[in-house]
Amino acid sequence: MNGRVLGTCAGIALLAAAIECAGAAVVIHDNFDGTFKWVTGLDVPGDDVGEYPGTLLDITRPASEQSGERLPGTIGKWYRPNQSSSSAARRFLYGEDGVQTPLTDEPVVLWWNDQWIAPKVTREYFPGEVISSQADWKGSSTYFSHAPGSDTLSEGTPAISPLAYIALRVKIADRWHYGWILFAEYDIALQWAYETEPDTPIQVPIPAPGGAFVALLGGIFVIKRRRRR
Repeated sequence: MNGRVLGTCAGIALLAAAIECAGAAVVIHDNFDGTFKWVTGLDVPGDDVGEYPGTLLDITRPASEQSGERLPGTIGKWYRPNQSSSSAARRFLYGEDGVQTPLTDEPVVLWWNDQWIAPKVTREYFPGEVISSQADWKGSSTYFSHAPGSDTLSEGTPAISPLAYIALRVKIADRWHYGWILFAEYDIALQWAYETEPDTPIQVPIPAPGGAFVALLGGIFVIKRRRRR
């Protein structure tokens, strides 16, 4: 299914979800076997430490053709330690030139450092939702806040679910192309897709790699939707 193209001018079902397009195509790339390793980069402000990029992802290419390099049009996961007892350590998505992710429409309440905060964080999408220009697009967005002095995922507050669709848009020849990443365990890119037609919305589908995974995916989305009501 790697590099699968969802055809032109047709509604194509992926389990319960359908993608409808007009004069456009959606390309989906799978990474369920872990061919591409999405390694977190380190971002510590200051002259003494600076930045140490991890691997970056290009959603227009399959897992087997990823270089992992920090290039225009790529996006990476970053970790920024807390700089003081009153600042949050966090993990965030950062796009190089020509890549953006959307923030939530409203602040999300998170607990860290023995207090509640309400930042605008990475927006999570659900099957059936459409990704388009109608979002608060930014160059970076936080998806996990850490407890002070901690660099483990067990000590912090996630802003997204363990299995989530993250939207992004990539600029190709000065035109925006919309896409998504299926983001697992706050760390892994399982699948990604983009719309080949510029300035064309893309719908979030449900992948079909296997029964167990589909059951897990469905269970998480049911729980999330109940919480949103």
